Amino acid sequence: MVQGNDPILGAWNETQLIFNLTLDSTSVNVTGQIRQWDTIPALTFHLNTGGQVLTNDIVLNMTNVRTVFPSFKIEQIDTNDHRGYFTFEGVMMGYDEIHAGLWTSSNTVIKSGMEAGPVVLFNLTQRGQNDALILSPFSQFMATSLSQQSNILQYGVMGSISTIPANYNHSMILFYSSKGINDVVHQWGVTMQRAYNRNNQYRLNDITINYLGYYTDGGAYYYYNTEGSLNYQETILSVHRKLTLPYHYIQLDSWFYYKGLNGGVSQWQARPDIFPDGLPFVYRQVENTPLAAHNRYWAIDTVYSEKYAFLFDNISQMSLPIGNDTFWIDLLSEASNTWGLIMYEQDWLHKQTSNFKPLHTDILLGKQWLLSMGEGAEKANVNIQYCSPYPRHALQALEIPRVTQARVSSDYTSTYCSSRESMGYWYDNDVSRCTWYSTIQRCFLVDNE
Repeated sequence: MVQGNDPILGAWNETQLIFNLTLDSTSVNVTGQIRQWDTIPALTFHLNTGGQVLTNDIVLNMTNVRTVFPSFKIEQIDTNDHRGYFTFEGVMMGYDEIHAGLWTSSNTVIKSGMEAGPVVLFNLTQRGQNDALILSPFSQFMATSLSQQSNILQYGVMGSISTIPANYNHSMILFYSSKGINDVVHQWGVTMQRAYNRNNQYRLNDITINYLGYYTDGGAYYYYNTEGSLNYQETILSVHRKLTLPYHYIQLDSWFYYKGLNGGVSQWQARPDIFPDGLPFVYRQVENTPLAAHNRYWAIDTVYSEKYAFLFDNISQMSLPIGNDTFWIDLLSEASNTWGLIMYEQDWLHKQTSNFKPLHTDILLGKQWLLSMGEGAEKANVNIQYCSPYPRHALQALEIPRVTQARVSSDYTSTYCSSRESMGYWYDNDVSRCTWYSTIQRCFLVDNE
């Protein structure tokens, strides 16, 4: 039994399991740790892969895990065992495919791989009001996954990653509450924020969260549509003159920038046919009303690769900036300084993550991509909205204070919310209450008037 103290979460004791692996005549110790905490009702599971680079040529995909620690059996122990579960899964921070069921061996609890998220277990006989726990990644959010193989729930490095660097660590948390589902999710969120020293400074002071804004995104009247014979510049200025609502910012959607191959972004600049006099001119004409701006995945023919380091994927025809915070600093600072950007909306996170192959094979790339974006936003004094994120993106935001919000529903619709969409309001309120960002709903009746 080993004891220690975490400067944030306090004292712990742990059981260590040391596995000796022999690879090509080289011996390495891989250590699993089961840690119990004195001050929080949780167990954490840690895996240290040892002092050697680990490479494995066995072909696995994203639905598998390359390492397995820990694992849990999905089963009904006896006829008195009435455990249920629900899980956050898929797009929109896990709301898109959120589902529930019985914790039995015949059920598929999660969609293994990239889209999987935290799993909540509870006692059905108690109607979810008492014993409950949550299983969640605790670190390395972009490179590790939950995977279900038969009736075994496994956690580890994504199977599509074949090389693990020396001294790599990943961890998972099992958090318990005797006060039911809402409390366990809430207390887990508080603990995760404490563990990563995450505060809500930027979230609480974000204009785009605290005040009314004018949006031009999917479902809005001016989404890829202008007023009569006017161009977009004239339309936005007309809206500003005529609208009497006390809005505090204007959102520009994907209609304003250059697109390249496969619909990706070739240049995140205003096109002259959209804003003939440029965005700085428009910003001045709307009396320096701050702007929020949409962006999507990067195209393989992006102009930025001429100056900055990018990775390319010929299959998806996407690209991604790598290893250079200067790209994000330059991009967001120019927008902030010249045309009033206060919120950068990174959309299509699911598509960039699921379709861009290097993110499936490089154990460090996903985290580096999002941290670099966050560092650029910090230097530019701009906040970030994650749009179409998986649960892993939301978890990674623990380390990125500038991510102040995430979307939990689809674009606006032209009709009132369905029962499933209205269910998102529970998700919105409950999740934002316990997490490190605000959740954004997009379900309104659109009226051309």
